[in-house]
Amino acid sequence: MSKSTRRQFILRSATQAASLGLVLNGRLITLPPSLLPDPAGPNDRVNLGFIGFGIRGNILLEAAKETGQANLVEVCDCYQGHLERAKQRTEGKIATNFAQYKRLLDRKDIDAVVVATPDHWHKRIVLDALSAGKDVYIEKPMTYRIEDGPAIIKAAREHKRIVQVGSQWVSSEQHKKAREIVMSGKLGKVTKVTASYNRNSSTGSWNYPMPADLQEGVNFNWQEWLGPAPKVAYNPERVFRYRKYWDYSGGISTDLFVHLITSIHFIMDAESPKSVAATGGILYRHDGREVPDTLDALFDYGSFCVNMAGTFNSASTAGQGIQFLGTEGSLSVLLGAGMVEQPEYKRENYEYSIDSWPKGMQESFLNQDNHRAESQGTGTKPVPENLEFADKPDATVLHLANFINAVRTRQPSYETAEVGHHAAAAGHMVNLSYRSGKRMLWDANKGTASEL
Repeated sequence: MSKSTRRQFILRSATQAASLGLVLNGRLITLPPSLLPDPAGPNDRVNLGFIGFGIRGNILLEAAKETGQANLVEVCDCYQGHLERAKQRTEGKIATNFAQYKRLLDRKDIDAVVVATPDHWHKRIVLDALSAGKDVYIEKPMTYRIEDGPAIIKAAREHKRIVQVGSQWVSSEQHKKAREIVMSGKLGKVTKVTASYNRNSSTGSWNYPMPADLQEGVNFNWQEWLGPAPKVAYNPERVFRYRKYWDYSGGISTDLFVHLITSIHFIMDAESPKSVAATGGILYRHDGREVPDTLDALFDYGSFCVNMAGTFNSASTAGQGIQFLGTEGSLSVLLGAGMVEQPEYKRENYEYSIDSWPKGMQESFLNQDNHRAESQGTGTKPVPENLEFADKPDATVLHLANFINAVRTRQPSYETAEVGHHAAAAGHMVNLSYRSGKRMLWDANKGTASEL
């Protein structure tokens, strides 16, 4: 089997397997293969439009090409340089649209859109796309504010459109295996989850280079880029480093934490935290940013707790990723790598706590029941098991393949608008707690949060 044929086989198999997972009232259910359609043929390719072609939009277009299941029809952006790059990526075949996304939505030959704009544009573009009859792949976080989520969910239902949010890890083989392990009960009761996502570079802290040819009013449309955001004077720093500013982004929490939160919700079969408390600050990168460069958050899910951390001032791999700590074992999910599973080694160590007793009383206690064996530890010390996930398609490719399959079959994959709302809302609660100094409580009936 050739490399390209093998890749397409893996993608198609993964896509069909992913289509087994459906969401009903926020819960993953399984359909038998007999109810699924056959793998798509050439005539089932989905026509895609792209709105926003910065760093992530560029990656998503390449991923769409890798699926082998999409026609790339048109790309819209506020910077002409991005449109030129899209032309290069497609050998000049894709149509370009300078800062008029509604014109793209008016095209009847576009089935679905991939939205990769800054966060402050998400709600307006998604609602317009749904109204225009398009299915939507929206980059995470789905929302700029908690209040935006219910409106998107309602519109998706009313227009009977597919919405998939772009936290791509949940489509990886690694995450599917992690969910399988946790759901099997192999770890016992998981009561604590720790998670971290760290960086230590200027570009990793969103100080991206800015194109030398940028000219407002010539090859860049500042007013269109601002859109619903507060009107301020033209500043290219805000465009290419937008995640540093509250007007367009939620910083670490909505860029990085939302990935971790989505993964935890998927693997733990959870929906929303009951409460969130956060702390942090700008401790090192005094570069004009408004959002913190270091952030810690505690989430209470009722049956388990999450301790989450992120910093842009140290990229140590110690603890990087997600750790699920259960009564019978633990599972470490490494970012972009494999997993480590380890059973618990239980030892009571009675000698430590009874050493102050008279010697005879100690021996009498150890001879009772199973105390001596319990003190020495049950079983043999376990060896951690490394679970590798090499030679797999990139998670972004799989996630887009899942979206394209959902567009064709009308059967949603895991990360629906509801799932995206709950993940983004948890991230917003972190920021609300950080900025107010208060603990935030989730109101499941209203789909929003309030201060304790």
